[in-house]
Amino acid sequence: MTTRLRLIRAQRLLKVQEQMRGIAERDLAETRGKAAKVEADRAAMLATLAGETMHGLFLDAAARRLRALAGEATDLAATAAQQSETVRARGLAEKRAERQTESLVRLRAHEREQADMLEQLDLMVARAGTPRD
Repeated sequence: MTTRLRLIRAQRLLKVQEQMRGIAERDLAETRGKAAKVEADRAAMLATLAGETMHGLFLDAAARRLRALAGEATDLAATAAQQSETVRARGLAEKRAERQTESLVRLRAHEREQADMLEQLDLMVARAGTPRD
């Protein structure tokens, strides 16, 4: 496979890696937003209970809701940790693809330079071989 084709494929791979990292970052931000909302709901529920004058009426329902929010927060924290690792892995894959692309760009430029020099050499040889008038 020629260097040009390898470069084209590497550039496509780099774009895909960038998109995958972007998606992973978006998912992580979304999960962190959900976790922040859950924490805000828990804080609001606790503030409401602290100021509640009807102590026994809604206590069971509030306790169930707080347990559900705590479970949801735990699940979201685990998901965020997993997504954070995915973002890191995607970032590393993107960097590898970027380095590969840069290497192929340099190789392609070197090959072009060599081809130009060979062409000039051929022209010089052809000129030297032609009889002068």
